[in-house]
Amino acid sequence: MATSDNLKRLASTFAVRDIMVTTGALKCASGELDAAVASKANPEFSFIPIMQENRLSMYYCRDTGSVNHIGVPDLISDGTGVLDLVDVLQHREFAFVQGLRQIDGYVHFSDLNHSLVKLTFYMLLEGVERFALESVKTRLTDAFVNQTLGEHRFGQVRRAYDRSGDAGQSVINYLNISDILKLARAAGTLDIDEGMIKAAKGVRDGAAHVLENLVSDYRDVKTLAQVKSECLRILLGS
Repeated sequence: MATSDNLKRLASTFAVRDIMVTTGALKCASGELDAAVASKANPEFSFIPIMQENRLSMYYCRDTGSVNHIGVPDLISDGTGVLDLVDVLQHREFAFVQGLRQIDGYVHFSDLNHSLVKLTFYMLLEGVERFALESVKTRLTDAFVNQTLGEHRFGQVRRAYDRSGDAGQSVINYLNISDILKLARAAGTLDIDEGMIKAAKGVRDGAAHVLENLVSDYRDVKTLAQVKSECLRILLGS
């Protein structure tokens, strides 16, 4: 099982500063009227920051048409780890990033598709997959796999193994994370429900493939946060 120190190291490897949009790269307005115009010209942006006297002070919200002053609830430290960022963005769509002396950038829930976030989740889920596989390895007979996954899925795995010829090391190598979690659950070595297995598989696919996303819309942030919490529960044994 992954140690607490390893998980802490993973959680702190990449931070908000590594994935944020820097202030200089933001599409900013110079005032309230300018922000409304900029928002209409850039409908893909939910929020338009307003910069006055060379500092970010307010932001315009496209959906409400309101202008809000940037306050403490709108800020997040640039050193916040990307796993903790998921929890923050579960409750708000964006945050401004506070640096040492000033606001240095902006992070939106869509930034959770950044490659560094995907790498973090890939590593986290790899740890869960490895733990689940080790917990059930001695039970992985053809009969058990067939009974648990069903004849159709077992047949797919078996055919993939047979096609590999001498390169095939074991049927185990052709199981995906969903298969392994189901097997561990059936063996009684892992407490995880079907919905979470499906969510973990979706996040793993999004993390592993360049053209797929971890989040496609804001509702996916909640799923991502749930998968993260479940992974930590399994790996920390709590």
